[in-house]
Amino acid sequence: MLLIPDALSPSDPGVTAWLDATSEVGARTAVVTDSQFLSMGTAGALGYAGLVLPDSIHAIGTDELVAAVRAYTQAGGKTFLTFDFAALTLNGDGVPVFPIPKSRLSDLAGVDYILYDKYLDKTTGLGPVTAMRSTLRELLVPPGKSAAYPPDAQAARSSAGVSEATPSLQGKARAAASDRGIPLLDAAGVAEHESLYLAPSVSDPGGARGFDPQQFQMLPSYSQRERAGASAKPARTVKIRYGRAFKGAAPTRSTRVALTSSTSRPLVAADDEIDKGADAQDALWPKAATDTGPDERHAYSGYLLGYLIYPTYQTEGDYLGTTLATSPDFGLVAGVNHYGAGQVMFVNLPLTYLKGRTDALPMHGFLGYFVKNVLDGIRLSAMPKAVPGITFNWHLDSKAAQAPMLALEKAGIFKNAGTSMHMTAGPDTITIGDGAGFDLDHNPTARAFLQRMVALGHSVGSHGGWIHDYYGNNANETNETQFLPYLVENRRAVANAIGRPSRDYSAPQGNNPTWAMTWLESQGVVGAYFGGHTGLGVTRQYRDGALLNPRLWVSPVTPFGNYATFEEFQDFNVPKTDVLGWYQALIDFDIAQNTARMVYAHPPGAADWMDVMKGLIAYANSKGKAKFKWYSIERLADFMDKRNQVVWSEARLDAQTSRITAAHPTSLDEMVWILPKDRYLKPTNVSGAAVANGGAYWLVKAKAVGAMNFKVKINPAYSGS
Repeated sequence: MLLIPDALSPSDPGVTAWLDATSEVGARTAVVTDSQFLSMGTAGALGYAGLVLPDSIHAIGTDELVAAVRAYTQAGGKTFLTFDFAALTLNGDGVPVFPIPKSRLSDLAGVDYILYDKYLDKTTGLGPVTAMRSTLRELLVPPGKSAAYPPDAQAARSSAGVSEATPSLQGKARAAASDRGIPLLDAAGVAEHESLYLAPSVSDPGGARGFDPQQFQMLPSYSQRERAGASAKPARTVKIRYGRAFKGAAPTRSTRVALTSSTSRPLVAADDEIDKGADAQDALWPKAATDTGPDERHAYSGYLLGYLIYPTYQTEGDYLGTTLATSPDFGLVAGVNHYGAGQVMFVNLPLTYLKGRTDALPMHGFLGYFVKNVLDGIRLSAMPKAVPGITFNWHLDSKAAQAPMLALEKAGIFKNAGTSMHMTAGPDTITIGDGAGFDLDHNPTARAFLQRMVALGHSVGSHGGWIHDYYGNNANETNETQFLPYLVENRRAVANAIGRPSRDYSAPQGNNPTWAMTWLESQGVVGAYFGGHTGLGVTRQYRDGALLNPRLWVSPVTPFGNYATFEEFQDFNVPKTDVLGWYQALIDFDIAQNTARMVYAHPPGAADWMDVMKGLIAYANSKGKAKFKWYSIERLADFMDKRNQVVWSEARLDAQTSRITAAHPTSLDEMVWILPKDRYLKPTNVSGAAVANGGAYWLVKAKAVGAMNFKVKINPAYSGS
């Protein structure tokens, strides 16, 4: 259950952010108000599998509510406690104030936090978040979205050719001695023995709104045209707005705990579906250096940014639970500990705020961990037939891509159906009148190519805006009247070429003004490439603190560290073996986590590294069709829309037995429920579905029916902790 204040509407974007995240990780949740929670008492509350205490939308909590949460957990409840939940109490005059000397929930968290009385404006810090690599993968952070930490470990990798230096960042005036190897701190002039802080207030108890991560959702993409016309590789410079962040002396008493590795319980294809010998070639392929060998400490990272920085409260005291994530400066970020007969997963991050500002990966990752590893819950797979894969998005920017795309076709690269292929169709590319565009209306070669791609099963759509760089560099929230015609023309030209309106889309330079997304949604586009929420699978477009365009699903890009395309890998000296290893590690991650991530490429760079493309395809196909599939943006958007219409529930029949029922207005086909074997025995009394063996899980695969149900008993060996 998700606990919200009495006065907050269930349709509030902060609430729906959690509801959508819960659905996307495969679980269900009920919205429960404070009054309802108090009235049901501890015994009633224990009828729910777990309790989510959200940040940002529930900053005020009465002493009575805090006591009820404590009693629920003490009695055996499993609680997900986040950041500034109940950070404020009410004084005798009913005015919100910070509690003295610490959060009233510090005993549940396992550390002292919200130490406002002690640290005032320095209560909240802003810095990297670290975890063991294995733990980050369990938190749904894919290879390429984390980097070895501390910086000297990353530097050692760089000297070995594994990764390259971060592009320059422009922020506040840099201190002369500031070079910690953490670009976002270096750009702010943060020297050794200093840290960044965000001042909390009663209106923003965590201070998180003082730094806006949404600025990262549209970073400058690499321009093939600028690259071709330059005597040297184009500079990669990112301007950072630090908001209300300020420098101060680094903490000296924050919690110091050792990180622990995580073990994975991967879902595997059902025994009767495995392609015999499909994995026989695995040993032939190099593995990404960042995902092999002994487990090591990593930190969240981002495209062009290096290590990302997140708001966390300073924490103090010894932590006796299992540590999931830490802040090098500020203490505990996440962990799971026992409290009485129950468990608490504490996450010291503003998950709701981050998701609303286009970084949903932390919320989905920690929530998924809570459902999978703390609750041991039943989940509805987010993949069709529970088959994971990759979305590969081709961007055909200009006529310079025509010869390379034909070469890739001749080499057999496009024989595997299921990619998304998007073209900028106008006659120009960088500026009006340059004549460097595809001119699709008058280009029979390009038109025939797109028609062949449709016939092969690829999803062909628009890459924006008619004139690639002109649209990508200039369209913004204020000039819809000027630039909407470019979208209209591009969509018309592509539709004319392929004989039908397209249904997925990507934007030049990743530039997606909100008016453009709204127009695309109105035209029947169901899925789009997105520069925010990087590293996440298909999701909803939360942005500007709200859910925008509910009928349009977005596929966030997954980068490889600081870069994302072949042209960047080539120009910034990322070795071929590392790029191929990353692709392969990403495939392995998707299979292990039963998910799909999206990567993109341009034909010119891919044609230059044809051997890497062939290696990627061969490795993916070696997994077998039961374990891996190529998905287009359109295909997964359609599936997620259908999945969103599934209604399912669990009814307790007795202390050991439950009945699961599910229904869909048309068909449950392709829906698969995942049940951990360590908690559940093999489902019985199955109607409208079939049960398969999925390794550590039972897979209940729905048939093409409108309703299904089954019974399931608790495994007698299950300990519940």
